[in-house]
Amino acid sequence: MESNHRNGFGDDFIRSLLLTLEQTAFDQFMDLSYHVLMQSPASVLKRKDSIDAKVESINGLIKYFEEIEEYEKCTNLQKLKTMLFLNTPNDEDSIN
Repeated sequence: MESNHRNGFGDDFIRSLLLTLEQTAFDQFMDLSYHVLMQSPASVLKRKDSIDAKVESINGLIKYFEEIEEYEKCTNLQKLKTMLFLNTPNDEDSIN
């Protein structure tokens, strides 16, 4: 995770906030996760995590949004997942 010291928050503080949100307000956590991914898909594509880990995470989001019938979000996440397998750096910031 990139350092967040420029905005006054350290990485541990941000992780703690996200963990608390995940445990106390799961719907908000999932919605925030979706919006972060859609705001900056290039950062997801550039992360050093394995493609399998990225696909597993995106699939978890897709399953969640399917269950609450937010199909547009599922479509956007499918597009992001497809981008993991493409080598088109110019398209990285274009999901919608």
